[in-house]
Amino acid sequence: MKEIVDFFGSAVCHQMAERSFFWGSCQSPLCARCTAIEGGIILGVIFLWLAGRKDGNRPFSPSGVMLAALSFLPIAIDGVGSYLGFWQSNNLLRVLTGALAGYGLPGLFLLAANFSPAKENTNPVYKNTGEQIGLLLAAVAYGLLVWLGILPYFLVAIVSAVGVVCFYGCFWFLILRTMTAGKKFPCFLCSPAGGFFTVFVVATIVQRIS
Repeated sequence: MKEIVDFFGSAVCHQMAERSFFWGSCQSPLCARCTAIEGGIILGVIFLWLAGRKDGNRPFSPSGVMLAALSFLPIAIDGVGSYLGFWQSNNLLRVLTGALAGYGLPGLFLLAANFSPAKENTNPVYKNTGEQIGLLLAAVAYGLLVWLGILPYFLVAIVSAVGVVCFYGCFWFLILRTMTAGKKFPCFLCSPAGGFFTVFVVATIVQRIS
């Protein structure tokens, strides 16, 4: 299983050992930041699916927009600051900033795919800001559980691999919805297949050139 999840992880992550988690000799398939990002994406996709929000097209409330924008600020600050040498980041910071950025990505892709300026957009992606905050806290909790070493390797590995597929699947959902606007097409069901295909192609290229 490790070879498979590592293969999936290579489609999005550098997989540097010093920035990853270990369970004995088993290294996580993603670095700490990507582990939290993909965990947040999984939580976001599951919530939107279970809540029946695949047709969500109503823009976020002002507070929701502010929260979504601020959620990406920590990862930008930590990433740029550590890259420029202002400070040395650590796995706790990487997990926290990754979780903040990851949880909201599916909702943003969903809104971008479904919103139409030519019609009334009444279907909510999130009914209120509380739903966003709940997802944010769940993503942070997942990241902290990984950082604390509470969650087993196999669970984190599976979540990471499926999260990578969902990440690329979000792009496919946006593409398919744009191409089939106004037509009945199972975009939500076809997107995972497109995500899997993209992961396979990207990971294969990465493996060949590395």
